[in-house]
Amino acid sequence: MMRSLCAVVFCSGFLFAFADRAVGDDADAPVRVVLIGDSTVKNGSGRGDGGLWGWGQVLADHFDAQRVKVENFARGGRSSRTYLTEGLWDEALDRLRPGDFVLMQFGHNDGGQMFEGDRPRASIKGNGDESQQGVVAATGVEETVHSYGWYLRKYVTDAQAKGATAIVLSPVPRNMWLGERVLRASRDYGRWASEAAEQSGAIFVDLNDIIAQRYEQLGEETVSRDLFTVPDHTHTTRAGARINAACVAAGIRALSDCPLAEFVVANETETDDESTAAAPTTTRPRAAYRFLFREAGVHDGGIHVDADDAYSPQRGFGFETIEAPDGVDSRYFSVDLPEGNYHVSLGVGRNSPHPAAVKAELRRVMAATDDDGRLRREFTVNIRTPAIGVAADGRTVRLKDREKTSEAWAWDDRLTLEFCGGLPDALTIVPEWRAVTLFLAGDSTVTDQPQEPWGSWGQMLPLLFKPGLAIANHAESGETVRGSVGARRFEKIFSQMHKGDFLLVQFGHNDMKDQRPGALDEYRRNLQEIVAETRRRGATPILVTSMERKAGVVDDTLGEYPQTVREVARDEDVALIDLQELSRQLYAALGDDLDAAFQDGTHHTSYGAYLLANCVASRLRDADPALARWLVDDLPPLDLDHPLHPDAFAVPASGRWDPAALETTAPSQAAE
Repeated sequence: MMRSLCAVVFCSGFLFAFADRAVGDDADAPVRVVLIGDSTVKNGSGRGDGGLWGWGQVLADHFDAQRVKVENFARGGRSSRTYLTEGLWDEALDRLRPGDFVLMQFGHNDGGQMFEGDRPRASIKGNGDESQQGVVAATGVEETVHSYGWYLRKYVTDAQAKGATAIVLSPVPRNMWLGERVLRASRDYGRWASEAAEQSGAIFVDLNDIIAQRYEQLGEETVSRDLFTVPDHTHTTRAGARINAACVAAGIRALSDCPLAEFVVANETETDDESTAAAPTTTRPRAAYRFLFREAGVHDGGIHVDADDAYSPQRGFGFETIEAPDGVDSRYFSVDLPEGNYHVSLGVGRNSPHPAAVKAELRRVMAATDDDGRLRREFTVNIRTPAIGVAADGRTVRLKDREKTSEAWAWDDRLTLEFCGGLPDALTIVPEWRAVTLFLAGDSTVTDQPQEPWGSWGQMLPLLFKPGLAIANHAESGETVRGSVGARRFEKIFSQMHKGDFLLVQFGHNDMKDQRPGALDEYRRNLQEIVAETRRRGATPILVTSMERKAGVVDDTLGEYPQTVREVARDEDVALIDLQELSRQLYAALGDDLDAAFQDGTHHTSYGAYLLANCVASRLRDADPALARWLVDDLPPLDLDHPLHPDAFAVPASGRWDPAALETTAPSQAAE
């Protein structure tokens, strides 16, 4: 049962209007309940487009059909302001008669821009009488914009003038959590809706809090899995719409003096829906966050973060203190989160500055501006801890000392994002339960290199994949396939792997140094066992031969190991990316630019790492169609005869630098 129903009544005179209706010519006609609002009330055409539903589409199930007719005039994308200015309110108002009801819910679209941009729909925040005059850039039409509360009060007054009763609802909550609690709108649109209802003599139902309580009863995992789709944390599935509609009905039924309450049909099954009632929470709850970096206060379910809000375990989020070299503009922001995959979206205003690149954890490149200055605003990121399986079992990955110090960000229980060249306006982080994971296993040429100017193809690869796929890079410097098995790195990977995931394996640089008798045969057996275990879990293995060293343009520096990988791929019928051969062609084509791709004889710069990542991604397109569908649509074509010039590489340098490299490399040049 619900803990409380938080329904508040601010009304006067509506009983007279209802009684007036009873003696009119339409006394036997059903009472009309007219709905106005946004896509959370009616999504799309109202037929479940894309699997998304608004609560207004299923609300009629909660009323006596002989006595009540629900008419849904809500329209997706509308704010309290644009619902009026586009003439939609006139259509809804025309349906109201004495004794009818209008339910209004706005707020989700009332933020953003007021006159500029392609969706100028913002109202003035608050419930005041102030206004702002301007010209809508997209149409050239002059308009006077009022407050959110002003528009609600107008709808109420217009409805009352026709003898109808207005019920103001606070906006439904998003699927965003702080710990085990859903973020409320009680400080902004929920409060302003309540104030507008009180001032205009309307009924107020705190739908935001009623639904939030219901979500908390169900638990975050159940709500995320059954009531929403990834990565959409605003619009609901049909099951979510039914839950929300049940909460609307419960809020109305709790109104002591409202005639509409008499028409609500008791239907408890909707709040105990079989699809959501008994699902156990088997993993630690994962919170969703929305952080605001440019606007003070709490707004639209967000938390304002000042530039000097340092990270602390007590707060659970904040900026990391990193001393960046001169010429490098980077800010590091961390938030405590359990391991898993998360959808990250950046809010950037039309005229606001934005980051030139966004990196995660240890410089994993997630987004970078393209040639037109556009920044990808959505990506999926993976974070992890050393624990394997149930934490109480005590099994962990055997980390190296540096993984506990300079590389600790790769294993801690928080997500760290690096914003190069400025902050976004807003940052939203939502658990992505259904994301596909591409696991990487390998050595220093694959790992997320923690410091500039070193780079690996593994940390560049996320840039080339769409949101919905997360890259989990478990490669580590100095590793062999034998060492990774012994350190439980593969045990960790397999503990996280699900059906439909992928695993790329590239070892050889360090394995070839093993002079023990039978070392090559053991290498082969380990690869075969990894392939078999990956398939047993319903995932797809892909083998990668090691790229050549700098000297490999002329000489073979990797011995028999690349050929062994080819043989395992052939014998086990596994997809193969022959990066050794691709790298040889690439290095030869670079000519005088070869030095720009290498930091030493084996390891690469970020530029060289990007070129290799493009080689890997391009061959993945042919290696596995199921994985290829996740590649970005504008994947750069692989032209091994004319590789990208160093001057055209646009990913800015990070703030964390190898002190030794600072003596030979100017960070300001790398940042450019």
